[in-house]
Amino acid sequence: MLGLLLCTPQALAQSGLHLPEGKVLVWAAGFAALFLLAAALLYRRQLRALSRRTRELQLSEERFRLIIEGTSVVAWEYDAGSDAFTYVSAPGARLLGFPLDDWKKSGFWRARLHPEDSQQALSFLRDMLLRSDQRECEYRLIRADGREVFVRDLRTPIEAHKGHVTGMRGIFVDITAHKASEAELEDSEARFRSTFEQAAVGVGLCAVSGRYMRVNQRYCEITGYSGSELLLRDFRELTHPDDVEANDRLLDALVLDTAEKFSIEKRMLRRSGDMVWVNLTMSLVRSRRGSGQFMEVIEDITARKIAERELRESEGRLRSILVAMREGVILRDARGGVIIANAAARRLYGLMPEESFPPLLEPEGYSFVREDGSPCPVEELPGARAMHLGRPASAVVGIDRRDGTRGWMLAKAEPLARDVHTGLHPVVLTINDVTAQRRAEEELRLAATVFDNSVEAIMITDAQRRILSVNKAFTDLTGFPSSVVTGQTPAMLSSSKQGLVQYDSIWREAASKGSWQGEIWQRRRDGSEFPEWLSISAVRDRSNAISNFVAVFSDITERKANEARIAFLAHHDPLTALPNRTLFQDRLEQALVRAERLGSVAALLFLDLDRFKTINDSLGHLAGDRLLQAVAERLQHCVRDTDTICRQGGDEFIIVLPEVADAEVPARIAEKILRRLSEPFEVDGHVLGTSFSIGIAVFPDDGRQADVLMKNADTAMYHAKESGRNTYRFFTETMNANALERLQVENQLRGALERRELVLHFQPQVDLVSGAIVGAEALLRWESAVLGFVPPGRFIPIAEESGLIVPIGRWVLREACSLARGWYSRGIRGVVVGVNISALQFRRDDIVANVRDALAETGLPAECLELELTESLLMEHAEDVLETVQRLKGLGVRLSIDDFGTGYSSLSYLKRFEVDRLKIDQGFVRDMVEDPDDAAIVRAIIQLGRSLKLDVIAEGAESRPQVEFLMQEGCREAQGYYFCPPVTGDVFIDMVERGFVGSSPRVMHLQRLA
Repeated sequence: MLGLLLCTPQALAQSGLHLPEGKVLVWAAGFAALFLLAAALLYRRQLRALSRRTRELQLSEERFRLIIEGTSVVAWEYDAGSDAFTYVSAPGARLLGFPLDDWKKSGFWRARLHPEDSQQALSFLRDMLLRSDQRECEYRLIRADGREVFVRDLRTPIEAHKGHVTGMRGIFVDITAHKASEAELEDSEARFRSTFEQAAVGVGLCAVSGRYMRVNQRYCEITGYSGSELLLRDFRELTHPDDVEANDRLLDALVLDTAEKFSIEKRMLRRSGDMVWVNLTMSLVRSRRGSGQFMEVIEDITARKIAERELRESEGRLRSILVAMREGVILRDARGGVIIANAAARRLYGLMPEESFPPLLEPEGYSFVREDGSPCPVEELPGARAMHLGRPASAVVGIDRRDGTRGWMLAKAEPLARDVHTGLHPVVLTINDVTAQRRAEEELRLAATVFDNSVEAIMITDAQRRILSVNKAFTDLTGFPSSVVTGQTPAMLSSSKQGLVQYDSIWREAASKGSWQGEIWQRRRDGSEFPEWLSISAVRDRSNAISNFVAVFSDITERKANEARIAFLAHHDPLTALPNRTLFQDRLEQALVRAERLGSVAALLFLDLDRFKTINDSLGHLAGDRLLQAVAERLQHCVRDTDTICRQGGDEFIIVLPEVADAEVPARIAEKILRRLSEPFEVDGHVLGTSFSIGIAVFPDDGRQADVLMKNADTAMYHAKESGRNTYRFFTETMNANALERLQVENQLRGALERRELVLHFQPQVDLVSGAIVGAEALLRWESAVLGFVPPGRFIPIAEESGLIVPIGRWVLREACSLARGWYSRGIRGVVVGVNISALQFRRDDIVANVRDALAETGLPAECLELELTESLLMEHAEDVLETVQRLKGLGVRLSIDDFGTGYSSLSYLKRFEVDRLKIDQGFVRDMVEDPDDAAIVRAIIQLGRSLKLDVIAEGAESRPQVEFLMQEGCREAQGYYFCPPVTGDVFIDMVERGFVGSSPRVMHLQRLA
């Protein structure tokens, strides 16, 4: 057109156009003006689009900055040329205590490296400058206040031209607390192992069932068993028969929480058969899950028991004298056993009249303390010292009784003549009760101990709220030492979140009401803020005036996080973090209410992951869970922010699309989902391909209630599966009719066996070399009196889902064996009948008994029966299936793998399950002549069978080129419509007897090829 405008009048004349010269110029000028106007409008539209994109980019950058600055993770960018950070997020100032400007100085990061970690961190930096992948490293940095900070450094290189790394970006995560917890746990475990193995008493851990789980060397010495022998026994086996009942009764008390632990003296049987007396202490150690173990501590007290018996014989001689004494008197023999003791001594020990005193050297149920309150070993007691040294001894000793009370006694011990057998001295011990005078001292000491060692922060102020004292937990929590806060007011801890006015009102309320408690925010010395639970109590003097305040508080950051996590899990799926059914139902109802009010359209998509069970069975549930997580992540990129995705359960997802313009919107989203899901997933080193079957129901056309929409979308999803999967379908009333038809088929199928409507047809299996029939696959057919002929593809899936396949499969097995026995009786040998075994039939029924009974009832030789199993069945619960398969092989039947190559094929299970034949799936055979991939698969299966010495048969052979290909690749057997369709048993046996297949033109052709 522009060329026409530029034409001269002479050119126009030569072209056959005869216009006056003036009109040509006017026409050209007008057209040029229109052209310039259109160009100007186009330029203006482009400027508007550029402005809109600029605003969107600025908004995106602002959102990113707010997200990064609001977390405790430090985000940064680093320039390798200047050795400086070019960007650091706000949390960087809190991490090291330096202003952000200091971070951007050259060499700042190197200067803050811990000397011991410097080489590791610098090596990490050099590696990152030479590589282009993301990496991470853990090391320590030095804060401005000199403290160490352990960080996890995650980096991604920034590449310039030709892959050259010019810098990095990444994040610092503070893991100081995590590292400290790990070190503390390792120290605790080491101390436990050392204490357990070096204990002077026998220590054993037992399961609640009674089985030994672990014992130390001393336990083995006492019982005479080795550690490995004890781990095979129950501790009740070592208990003397007369003591079993009492021991079990106390164990029941532990398990039922009516006792925390118990200690008894009982008899045990050594490995040699000898009896040994032991002092047994047993407690129940519970785990967080509620289960537990028994901890059993035993001491050999056989010698002491002998001494006690001797002392009891002379006890009566001194009893009458001692009863009248005010002082406690105990006469102990040279082994520490009590010969006699008066009532005063019993009162001090807290014993009832019928209870006996504990041995001196093994005070069961008691512990002793020195005057300073520290534990007092038994050997330091006056009685023990006099017994060993032969000299008088005395001391003030505290005794912790069995009832939990503590008494104090002034004990004096006088040794008697040394015992020639033990080398020790019997002692006379006199004791005076000094409990009352010690009680006040003990209470003061206890209060100080509680204050200093409390895990909660404690602060004591005077009446004017000036801080008088704080404990160690206060310093640990806030960072303020006692020297800094003493004389200050608690307002120094006030957080900006509630302000000084609100903080002051809390203390005024505590003064007026006597106490206050609740959640507030406090400030640490480093400026960080944290939530705490605070309790303030006012202390009054005798005149009822406030003399002090006691504030007790603890950090509840973790509890708040747990509460938030619990609230999240209440409405979200824990695996995928998608809304759960409760939240989904609420959002669906809201969407429908809004659509009803606005007169708009909403849509519901019901999605089912195709063949997910195969992946789950083949690779395990952990891989299946990771696949579901990856699928959920992709789905969220396929919908709008206003849409809701829910994991319904298993491999089903539901999506609500509120306020859609028309039915094209859910169709486009469904197509987008199918495209994204068609991209392979990489899970645990496996590349997995999957797809969705999607059903769509639209409000209000397909229903106005949530349950109706869900039912209709579910129906549409099943229609999508029946349409070949990896597609979507909208709901129609026709689908409802199909669902009703499906229900009718199931109802009629339930009585098909009783009405004798089921029959077996047999498809011949042909030897491609000889042309002879070598077997037949039994195929189920149904001629319903109501529905007419029902194709297998229509009723067998329904039988699987409803469980009817179990009784039907049992009948098929019995009928096939019966007919095959008839062929065998007519002299036909070498023809094997194949019966398909359903996975449901294999799991729910006793398949071994069914096969054994069918062979026994019909008299069919076992080698004439072949059971066809699927790969997924063999891989599911492999150990249990292996045992069943071995039992079937023990019956003598043959086993084949049906549809080989469509599941998770593994050489290991072929070897373990000892199958006889592989059946190449007809899906590979159908296109192997035209499709190189299918040809390669068929060729590989044939070669695999040959290598493992397994028979190989191809299913679905329907053309001469297919048969020729199979023969050229070395496949010996095939079945399919090329030879013969499935026929009744009478026709099949007639074919075999008349040699029908062998004389057919097709087989004759095969014989010529051979």
